[in-house]
Amino acid sequence: MNNARNLEPEMRMKAAQLNIEMGDWVHGLAPWQVISHLTFEWAASFDSGRRCYEKFMRTEMRGVSYFYALEQNPGRDGCHAHALWCDCKNMRRTDIWQKWFHRYGRARIEPVNSRDDVSDYCAKYVAKENAWWNVKLIGHRHPAFKDFKLSNE
Repeated sequence: MNNARNLEPEMRMKAAQLNIEMGDWVHGLAPWQVISHLTFEWAASFDSGRRCYEKFMRTEMRGVSYFYALEQNPGRDGCHAHALWCDCKNMRRTDIWQKWFHRYGRARIEPVNSRDDVSDYCAKYVAKENAWWNVKLIGHRHPAFKDFKLSNE
């Protein structure tokens, strides 16, 4: 069911604007290469999902920049993740899938075909109630490095 139907017209417009702005922001963070949808075999809380996802990225996906959102499962307790990755270098999606599956649960890991579509898709989860998100940009992708220049003087 579309919860937007329960909103007053003015609030619908604000919600739509928030989705657009969030999609633009996510799109501008990095040249996303991979979109993933990751589940947990158990009814993971948001805190458990966050810890597991970030540990997986730290141990198995070192050097990868990411944006992810945790969303409440629609048909059961717990949450699942939607994520965007870049700087994956020579990592194989099948290897990543296997590592996630053996530790946590099912996964769908796909190449990004349209950056606009996936940024908007992930941003819609950020704007939902009962959702949580985070971003980690590695090295030169971090905003602190955007305007940094070495001086020869």
